[in-house]
Amino acid sequence: MRAVVARRFGDPDVLEMAEIPLPQPAEDEVLVRVAFAGAGDWDLAYRRGERGGTVPYVPGAEFSGTVVGDTGDAASFQDGEPVYGHCGLTGAYAEYVRCPAEALAPLPAAMSLADAAAAPYPVLAAIDGLSEILQVQRLDRVLVTAGASGLGHVAVQFARLLGAEVVATARTRDHEFVHRCGAVEVVDHDDPEWPERVAELPRGLPLKVLVCSNETIAAAARACAAGGMIATPVGASHPEGGDVKWRPYDVRPSGSELIRMGPRFDDGSLAVQVEKRFDWRDAADAHRYLEEQPTRGTLVLEIADA
Repeated sequence: MRAVVARRFGDPDVLEMAEIPLPQPAEDEVLVRVAFAGAGDWDLAYRRGERGGTVPYVPGAEFSGTVVGDTGDAASFQDGEPVYGHCGLTGAYAEYVRCPAEALAPLPAAMSLADAAAAPYPVLAAIDGLSEILQVQRLDRVLVTAGASGLGHVAVQFARLLGAEVVATARTRDHEFVHRCGAVEVVDHDDPEWPERVAELPRGLPLKVLVCSNETIAAAARACAAGGMIATPVGASHPEGGDVKWRPYDVRPSGSELIRMGPRFDDGSLAVQVEKRFDWRDAADAHRYLEEQPTRGTLVLEIADA
């Protein structure tokens, strides 16, 4: 089969098309023909070698597609059924991917395959960070940094679903978009003093912060109240010391959580914003696009002939 392969870590030019063997699913895995693969900051971090791993590898953490043959029978997935999932940090930029059955979910009725491919990683990252680590409750006040990013715009929506009052950071051009996602207040994180702008808001600094991009890590501790907690799935190291707790985390694949969010996608209370589609043969261009300009939402790669 064809796949995008990186034979070494480095800049986007390490991504190339190659012929590799068709993956052979284990008993607890399902073979999926990939229609679209999501492309996000997490893919960039892995490609640069910031998330460990080995080379060569096939990039891609999230995807949508259709079940192949009887490989999903044990988990009640039918041949040709549209599904989406988070397969780990590698494997999705390919014609086929093998994925643990427990990490797959049926495609929500209201979602296209393109939008679904961009949903698993940010949705699961938002759930892990906001529900499991920060334990956000109704009427809590939470700060989401980079609120227009692939992860950030989903996290803002999910925090609102939890009943929180959401403060977010974003570039000026994205403030209206982040407000539409559910943020009550939005401050400009291009302002070097953005934590002080958060402190000036009526309720002051929040106790719970979700950091969604590398560029906001350094200043995040200044935007969290003393004794508060900062959660982040971002791979960069965080400042040591201070009077806040840092909780970096890895995103856990979970089909059951995606299934639980299905009704939210269907009723429109949760959505993903796909800013741009790329042909998968242009994966290097997609990575350059992510690196060179901030996105409003995320990107997807369309797998040829899927």
